[in-house]
Amino acid sequence: MGTHLVSILRVRLSRIINVAIFFVLTFIQIIIVSWISISYDNPKEEFWKPSLDIFGMIIEWLHERGIFGFYVSINPFIDPKFTILGINIPQFTVLLLFLTAGLQLLLLAFLVNIVFSNKNMIQIYPEPLYGPAYAPEETPLVEKTISLVTRVSKKVNIEVTKIFVYRKAVPNAFSLDLLPIPFFRRPYLVLNTNVLEILSEQEIEAVIAHELAHVKNSDSLVRLVLSIPRLFLSLVYLFIYLQILTGILDALFNSLDFITAIWRLIFLGLVYLILAIATRITVRFLYAANHQAEYLADYFAATLVGSDVLINSLIRLGQRGEAMQALSREIEWLTSLSEEKKPSNSFLKNIYQRFPKTQLDEDHAREIAPRIFLEEKFEELVKNYSIDLDLGTRTHLINSAVPSLLKRRAEYFALLEDEEDDIKPSVLKAKTIDWRRFDSDASQTLEEEEIDSFIATLLAQPDKMVFEHELFQTIERDNDHPGFRGRILNVYRMFHADRYKKIVDQLNPEKKAHNDHSTES
Repeated sequence: MGTHLVSILRVRLSRIINVAIFFVLTFIQIIIVSWISISYDNPKEEFWKPSLDIFGMIIEWLHERGIFGFYVSINPFIDPKFTILGINIPQFTVLLLFLTAGLQLLLLAFLVNIVFSNKNMIQIYPEPLYGPAYAPEETPLVEKTISLVTRVSKKVNIEVTKIFVYRKAVPNAFSLDLLPIPFFRRPYLVLNTNVLEILSEQEIEAVIAHELAHVKNSDSLVRLVLSIPRLFLSLVYLFIYLQILTGILDALFNSLDFITAIWRLIFLGLVYLILAIATRITVRFLYAANHQAEYLADYFAATLVGSDVLINSLIRLGQRGEAMQALSREIEWLTSLSEEKKPSNSFLKNIYQRFPKTQLDEDHAREIAPRIFLEEKFEELVKNYSIDLDLGTRTHLINSAVPSLLKRRAEYFALLEDEEDDIKPSVLKAKTIDWRRFDSDASQTLEEEEIDSFIATLLAQPDKMVFEHELFQTIERDNDHPGFRGRILNVYRMFHADRYKKIVDQLNPEKKAHNDHSTES
């Protein structure tokens, strides 16, 4: 069996294990919150009959009277009707789980309706039904998209029911397929126009194949199923917080017992801490499963179009995101000069439209940010206040203002305190590895040997990222996708295991010598 096949089987197995652990931990939390009751009054003795199982022992241990003004006990009104794995589950809990599933489906339907009814979301296949029809000048782009999706879908034997393009200056793509059942499945594929503008045809095919892998693996359905118990626990935890908060307010304004109110506030803090820790531990397995779903989709795409093509597509997508992030940070700073609130979504959208569609240089984004910011500001003044400013006057004013703004920006970075240095462009660059250093012919594409050198540098400097915006990512905020560094290394490791091992051995000669000695022995 090929090395890359062994690697992908490990990823599949790891994903299954992470999903299973997530469900087990979530199930345990559901059982505990279903059986525990918090009351303000001393429960009657006939109600205080904890069971002899482990949960009863835990409840009995928690049943301390008069400390926080709460009595923690088994809910006396529970009537268990269901048994799962030998554990009695309250009937109300089962009902609430079904209601939560229904609520999750309604929320999903609501979000899908919002996304697909957006005026910039255009259905191009089989016919334009959603949003406005595409403009005549977009016809070549639409035809190319349909041709590429059709070509890839035939190769992988997955029929795409509808294809959409989303007019957006940020590159992205996603698929949706909630009923992976023959004769009922209706997979949708959405490509942002910017993906089609910055990538080559092969690289676009890599993106399409990645999304069709999600369809093949039924990832939309898996994520929906995984989201239901999370929503259930969030609702139950919210109820617990409100219940304790009610006790605090009762002690403050009804009983006028400030000491009890303070104890209950402490109790609320302890409960929040315990539940936050439990949630954090649980969702880490969910995040790991989401990351592995992306690795599996990358493997599928690389198998179809080639690993080097996929790596280059990831680099270009990340680099475009880098330029857009740099632009966004500059716009935020420019807005702050007038002590305004954050710019409106429509203002930002117009700014992004002014930004060159194929620009990949973050330094250039920082340089032109003042110009396009002022251009949009003048456009607003002319449109909203009927101010007569001809194009020549606007251009003259902008040309005179831009140099002073760039100078002011440089002075701002020079005066930053040490603890704020992490937002300086120079500091950010020092924490990243610029892939363009390895592009010897400046073709914006890394060839095989260039990729090898790039990977070797990544492995030699594990504390550095590929792009600046990855430095601001956190597991909690970016749980659906692993970083570009991890995805690039993972693709290379799966498809070039020998070269990857050679690089690692060169970086760790002592470890290699030890392994060689063990092999000889």
